[in-house]
Formats: sequence, C-alpha cells, structure tokens
Amino acid sequence: MRIKGLKMEQERKRTITVMQVIPIVGIIISLVFMYLGLTKYGFWDEFKGPKPGFFPTIISVLMLLASSLSLVFSFKEKTVDWPLENWILPLSVLGVLLATFVIGLLPSLAIFVILWLKKFEKCTWKTTLTVFAIIAAIVVGAFVLWLGVPFPKGIILTLISN
Repeated sequence: MRIKGLKMEQERKRTITVMQVIPIVGIIISLVFMYLGLTKYGFWDEFKGPKPGFFPTIISVLMLLASSLSLVFSFKEKTVDWPLENWILPLSVLGVLLATFVIGLLPSLAIFVILWLKKFEKCTWKTTLTVFAIIAAIVVGAFVLWLGVPFPKGIILTLISN
C-alpha cells in the first residue's frame, strides 16, 4: 500500500495540468505588459505625472502576483470540472481580441459590454446604457484624454481615418 501511494504521489508531481499552464501563461503575459509599460510607453514623467504605461504596469504587477499565487496553490488542488457555461467568458474575450483586429479595441469592448449586460446579466436597456455611458466616460476620460493611451484601431478604423 505504501509503495502504491508513493508511486501515485510521484506521478502527480511529474504531470503539469491546465491548473499550472493557465497561471504560467498569466505570468508570461504580465511580464510582457510590464516590460512594454516600462520601456515602450513609459511609467512616470517627472513633470506631467503618469505616462501611458502607468496603468498597464500596475495591472501587470497585480496580475503577476495573482498568477504566481495561483500557480503555487494549483499544486494542492484536485481535479477540475469544466462545465460548458464556464467557457462563455473566455470565448467572449477571444471574440473581443479577434474583433479588435477588425474594428479596434474600444468599439469591440463597447459591443462586448452591451451584449454582456443585455444577454447574460439580463439588464434593462436603461441600466445597460447607463453602465455603458459610465464605463465609456471613464475609459475615454482616463485613458484616451488624460493618459493618451494609443488603443489599437483595427483594420476598418485605420482605413476610415486614412
């Protein structure tokens, strides 16, 4: 019995599951955005304050901490159940990423917020449009006007603006 238990424990230690792969991918993504935020976009200007890389760098540091903790705790977890409704959000994010290449980031996020609030949260049109207006004001005010973040425009918006 002891040999069988030892053998199972060794097998469990050697296998890398999805529960380890997801945090590792999160760590890699956070390091990439931390690098971009600090080098390409800049973090802080001595006179003007935060630069366009300020928020992405802070978020990537938080993501690095969360992903690292998730990786550590993933070795203690048992098997995972992946019901179909849990795939709605990751597939939605994938849809936003694909739509970003076509119509740009801000329009694709706008469509995502409206569809999510109407279809999955089942909000009224009044609530949906109010929440959307608040989110749009924060994003445009903080990121576009104040920080000057260059959001991806996508193929269609690039053709229109040229």
